[in-house]
This record gives sequence, C-alpha cells and structure tokens, in this order.
Amino acid sequence: MAPAQFPHPDRRAATLLQVLRPDPEPLSEAPAPPGPGSADCRIDLKQRIYRARLAMAESAAAKEHLAPLAEDDHPDLWAGTVPDGVAMGFAARLEEACSLAKEAVVNTPPDRDVETLQGDELRRKRDLLVASGEARIRFSRKGGVLLVGRSSSVHSEDCLWFEARRDYGSLDGFVGADDERPRLFSARFLKPIRFARSSHTAELTLAGALGRGATGWECRVTFRGDEREAALRMQIELPRTADGWRLRTRVRGVPPTFCAHECEPVRELVDGPRGGFFADTLIRSCALLRVGDRRVATPAAAATPLPHQFRFGPAEG
Repeated sequence: MAPAQFPHPDRRAATLLQVLRPDPEPLSEAPAPPGPGSADCRIDLKQRIYRARLAMAESAAAKEHLAPLAEDDHPDLWAGTVPDGVAMGFAARLEEACSLAKEAVVNTPPDRDVETLQGDELRRKRDLLVASGEARIRFSRKGGVLLVGRSSSVHSEDCLWFEARRDYGSLDGFVGADDERPRLFSARFLKPIRFARSSHTAELTLAGALGRGATGWECRVTFRGDEREAALRMQIELPRTADGWRLRTRVRGVPPTFCAHECEPVRELVDGPRGGFFADTLIRSCALLRVGDRRVATPAAAATPLPHQFRFGPAEG
C-alpha cells in the first residue's frame, strides 16, 4: 500500500488538543482518506467507538460531546490511523461520551438454584451443555465446540477456532508474509475450568494457551446461555498478546447472523468447502503508522501486549 502524500492533519498531530485546535492554514490538496485496510487496527479504540455510537443514538449530550470531532471531518481519528497521543485522547473523549448516556437498567431476577462444578467434579462430567432459546453448544475435549440451531439447519462440530498470523503491516492495513501460513488452534485445545447452571441459565468457561512460548496466547473463553433469551453470548479474554501478530477468531459452518462482535466491524467472510467461516479480529499488534513519506512508531497503544476482553452477542435485527 503506497503511503499517502497528503495525510489528514489528524495523522500529523501528536495530541488530541492539536486536533481540536487545528492549524488554520488550509491544505494545498485534499488529504487521502484512510483505506479499508485500517478497519481492524486499534481494536481497543474500535470497541470504544462501538459503545460511543450507541451512546450518541440514545443521548443528545453524548452526541454533542463528540460533535467537535465529527467523523466526516476527522476520518483518520475514527479509523485509528493516528499517533498514540491522539488515539489515547480520543479514547478518553469516547469514554466521557458514554458516561453521559444513561444505561437502561434490566431487572432480571437472580438465579437462586445455581450449581457450580469445578476441579474433579467438572472433569468427571461428560456433557457440558449451554443453551439459549434458539441455539445450544456442547463442548467435548475430542469434538470441541458443537453449535446447534434449534429452529435452523445449523449443526457445526468443532466450529470455534483461532487464527494467528505474523503482522508485517502498519495501522493502514495488515500485511502477512507469502511464505507463512496462519497458525490455527481449535477451542478443543482449551480445558473446562468452571461450569455453572440453574433452571434458566448455564455458563461454561474454558481456559488454556493457544500455541507455546513467546508467541503463545493465554486465553479464556466463556459461553453463557439463558433460555429466556434467543442468542448465546460469548466472552474472550486475553491476559496478554504477542507483539507483531494478528489474532482472529474463526467460526466455521455457522451463519454470520448467529452472533455479532461488540466492536466496530472487523469481520471477514470466507467461503470454503465446509460452508466457509467468518473471522473477527481480536488483536493486531502493529507498531507503525505511515505519515506521508515518514513511518512513525506507535508502541504504546497499538503494539504493547495488554489485557483485552471481547464480547459477542445477538446480531442486530
């Protein structure tokens, strides 16, 4: 990807204050917009943008708070193709906007008949079932995650995988080496560590490592089902990440409408002999930003291994 000769002024700024008080001198030519390759950079920022869009839809105060940074005027800011200082300032502004929106209070009666299995009790249990009103999953150490749709033809065994690939790109887009294939890890490589169930709900937590050594990722996956809700929910936690890699989930043989990532769109649809899969980026630990003909290091927010948490829930509509 060729570097933009006339980047947006936000890409040249060092802090959000410079974005809010831009250089009064007009650009000699129109700046190049961020490309589609930047869609899955700075996932932590994209998660905050997702929540802020919901807040703006519900709250005039939240919308007003972000009005000076409108996306049409600051495309690089919302794409994440800005230096760390600007990205961190924007993240704080997004969190402030979210705090201005009143969250709806859901008064769900607590379950009083919860049974929790761990340790030896859990290892002796063969059938680990998590069900919602529409779907259910079963986990086994041999078959991984089996997803079944109650009113559809979905029946996909070993459907949840993780894909790791070294990232030689920049915030403008992922670049993988032609001679390196993705490393694939099935969720069956993880082990059940907790299973809780009640008359209405069930929750299963898997934990372990994806890969080994410095390029391995500690991972925890929690599935939650409530028979009073249509969709299953999934949460993925990564205590740390490896520098210079992209990590994605792969869900095979399942329609994309079965779940949505609570983040800006970072999904790729791939056709295949088994019905294909959809992949959602979890991490892109890239450390470079192109600013015209310069390359700017972005170690603090874009590439440092930090704890991350990702939620998947019902698809919109």
